[in-house]
Amino acid sequence: MDLVGFITLVLVSVQTVKGYHGFDNSLYHCWAKDASANNPSPLGSCSGTTLRWVVPPPSTLKTETAFNVTYELLLDADFYTWAVTQNFFQTKGFTDGPTAQTWCETTSCPSAATATADNCCVHHVNVHSCPKAKTSFCGPWIPHDGQVFTHSEVLVGPVQTGNWTSYVPGFYESGLTSLIAHFKVADMHYALETEINVVPKSVCGDGSCDKDQREDCSTCPKDCGKCPLHAHEIALIVIFICLIAIAGVIVVIYFQYQKRKLLWDESWIIPYENVHEDEGLRGAFGSMISVNMGASTDLTAGNTNNMAMSAQRKQVFAKTAIVDGKTVAVRYVKKKEFSLTKNIRIEVKAVRELDHQNLCKFVGCCTDAANFCVLMEYCPKGSISDVLLNDDIPLNWAFRFSFATDIARGMAYIHSFKIYHGHLKSSNCVVDDRWTVKIADFGLTEIRREDDMMLSDDEKEDKYYKCKRAEVYNAPEAKDGASEGNFAIDVYSYSIILVEIATRNDPYADEDPFDIPKYWKPPLPDLSPEMAEDADSACPCPADYTQLITECWDGVALNRPSFDHIKKTLHRINPHKMSPVDLMMNMMEKYSKHLESIVAERTQELVVEKQKTDRLLYSMLPKKVAEDLKIGRRIEAETFDACTIYFSDIVGFTSISGGSTPIQVVALLNKLYTTFDAVIDKYDVYKVETIGDAYMVVSGIPGRTPFHAREVANMALDLVDECTVFEIPHLPEQPLKIRVGLHSGSACAGVVGLKMPRYCLFGDTVNTASRMESNGEAYKIHISNFTYLELKNIGGYKFERRGTIPVKGKGDMVTWWLLGKDTLRDNSNSPPEKEYIPLPDDKDPLPEHKDTECVPDNTEQCGGKEHADVIIMGNDDKLFTPVELPDESPKTRKISQISTSNDSGYNEKQGSGSLSDVNEIVVKSYASLNDALSEEEKDGSEKKTSFLTPPD
Repeated sequence: MDLVGFITLVLVSVQTVKGYHGFDNSLYHCWAKDASANNPSPLGSCSGTTLRWVVPPPSTLKTETAFNVTYELLLDADFYTWAVTQNFFQTKGFTDGPTAQTWCETTSCPSAATATADNCCVHHVNVHSCPKAKTSFCGPWIPHDGQVFTHSEVLVGPVQTGNWTSYVPGFYESGLTSLIAHFKVADMHYALETEINVVPKSVCGDGSCDKDQREDCSTCPKDCGKCPLHAHEIALIVIFICLIAIAGVIVVIYFQYQKRKLLWDESWIIPYENVHEDEGLRGAFGSMISVNMGASTDLTAGNTNNMAMSAQRKQVFAKTAIVDGKTVAVRYVKKKEFSLTKNIRIEVKAVRELDHQNLCKFVGCCTDAANFCVLMEYCPKGSISDVLLNDDIPLNWAFRFSFATDIARGMAYIHSFKIYHGHLKSSNCVVDDRWTVKIADFGLTEIRREDDMMLSDDEKEDKYYKCKRAEVYNAPEAKDGASEGNFAIDVYSYSIILVEIATRNDPYADEDPFDIPKYWKPPLPDLSPEMAEDADSACPCPADYTQLITECWDGVALNRPSFDHIKKTLHRINPHKMSPVDLMMNMMEKYSKHLESIVAERTQELVVEKQKTDRLLYSMLPKKVAEDLKIGRRIEAETFDACTIYFSDIVGFTSISGGSTPIQVVALLNKLYTTFDAVIDKYDVYKVETIGDAYMVVSGIPGRTPFHAREVANMALDLVDECTVFEIPHLPEQPLKIRVGLHSGSACAGVVGLKMPRYCLFGDTVNTASRMESNGEAYKIHISNFTYLELKNIGGYKFERRGTIPVKGKGDMVTWWLLGKDTLRDNSNSPPEKEYIPLPDDKDPLPEHKDTECVPDNTEQCGGKEHADVIIMGNDDKLFTPVELPDESPKTRKISQISTSNDSGYNEKQGSGSLSDVNEIVVKSYASLNDALSEEEKDGSEKKTSFLTPPD
């Protein structure tokens, strides 16, 4: 801005607003930091300061016009001395000017958001504006009344910056506006002021074409008017119009050509050699034979009735053939000769142009006079008459309305092309595989017309029968000899079809079609809810439906509605506005839900029966074994290292059974074992089998458990208690005595046989348990030394030593009587002190028996017999009993630790198998035990413990 302009601007400012701040009219001034609208007095002087516009804003500016301004702030040494004396560096506490100057020139400022007088000398620089119409004073402060506008971002920086540039996006209020550049330096404000005349911006559409604002016909046609068309634009418009005209002519010519081509096109003529006979009954006898109406009527009862029944019996629907791999319906037409005239071409062209989902498509014709036939689209479900007369097809009123609507749509489409059907009836309304009704036998009047002279007598008779049965579909005017059919005749025929749909019966019902009045028509169907068999067969709108029938067969042809009106009426009265496919899906869904409920019920019954079968199976075989057998898994034999086997039988059973009938014996055993079965359910045992009076139970097989001896012992005590109170049904005075034997050891178990498979146990443990039972006494539980040690290890039982007895196949064995539970030391719920694990076969361990009744270091009599074979071991009464081996076998018994004694077989071993070999093994084992005991003594152990048995 030159000097003259600047002086002029200052003079204008003096005249309008009484100076910038009303004091000395200078372009800038300074204030203390606490200045505000209530305390606007500036400082008297701003020593050492230079503040000016470097690039000032324009003097006149339109609203919403952006611009940049640049302004300069220079501070010399006098400023810092003056500012310190005025306490403007009070925040920093400077007391001399050089210190303040050094800080302002060397301190780096943070971001504008965090800059303050404490960390930055020039800590705020931006641009404000004040419309002079709203305020006469624009200071550096920002009041809350909204009269001062901030236009630029806050800038911060060192004092040496000098020039500061701010971007102003524009003013939005017109009029004289004061613009100030605002600085915050230390604890004081600076403000540089100028004024701008803001004028409204030109807006397109304000009615004024402002050339200065570059408004013209191209940028603002509303104000400056539309620009005239250029020559090339006019040329393009003319060319486009010409192209459209040419295209229209070409389209008209093309369609005329296609019509002409379709008229003379003979692709619909199919050689008879290309029509292949359909295989099967459908091709030989037609797609479907109609329901034989009145089949019970005697065909010899009368000529008229005979002819009617014969016509019904001979009615056969369309024959089928294969053309180009597709099944088509074939209708043969007897013709003496055939010539392709223009009228025939027009008929064929009109039919070929028809394309609707409710019309059977025309496939073609065989024009050979000897085999003249019409080929149409094949619909596999037959005519609507067949569907209605088939009681096996459930048709609710949703399907019936769908049938009626499909026929109305097809006829409305035909009538829209000014084509009438002329012989509409239920037999030429066919149903496709999607349950959509399609109309057949329309058009092609000349082609379908037969030469009567070519018909045989039977064919003439059949034709007469068909025409006679079709008379009910003829309107009164057609019966009176109307020359040609019309649209009203089709509506009348449609009314008869509506009656068939409502009644699901032949239109003649029980009437004889050959003995009825000329203008006879079927009675209106009774669609009252009382006449319906069920809810699905009840018509939802009987009055409207019968009213439609009445309107369609009105005696005056002009009063009959059109098919477009019929479609609207059916749509209005039909509550089920769904397609046949949707109806079929709903029916299938309803059926599936019903089927699901039946399946669920049957499944529940099957589950119950399966549970019964499983319970029966689980009572015969272990559950795990039974599950494996059910899935076809092979059951491998399995060895169980530790188990306890129970055997019992009835003492004197032979004498009891000898004095009883077989039925009484069965009743006795059934009652006894039912009682036993109820007891064993309380314990972790498995009932193996019952043979006669023998009862066998095992624990530890098939489910392994360390408590096998405890479970069997407790069960045996309960069974003996039950027998003491058991009453023989037919001998109540005679007590039932049982012997019980128990033995613990190892056994092999597996399923034997495929037919009636059984879960059997094998091994010497089974034999030994049986020997314990056979050598027992009535009401006593005879246990082996192995079982005794197992129970003694558990604790809580009372025993009585029976002593050493000879056992067949086993030699002499120490056995015990199990007397009952020791209530003072009942440890039945405690686990054994040690779970015994069999030693490897190469260790050749021998069972060591502890005879608590024998005195240590003595060979006195124990149990009445001298222990000649006992080897005493220190003070622990540990002994070994040699095992009797079969003389004929070069084998030795496989002997394991007591709780898992493996008595089920022999191991192949070198040696003669004599007793001396066994004694050698005993001596070696004893020596090894002495070595172990001597090592314990060296370690200072107080108690000597055998490796083979747990401590007492």
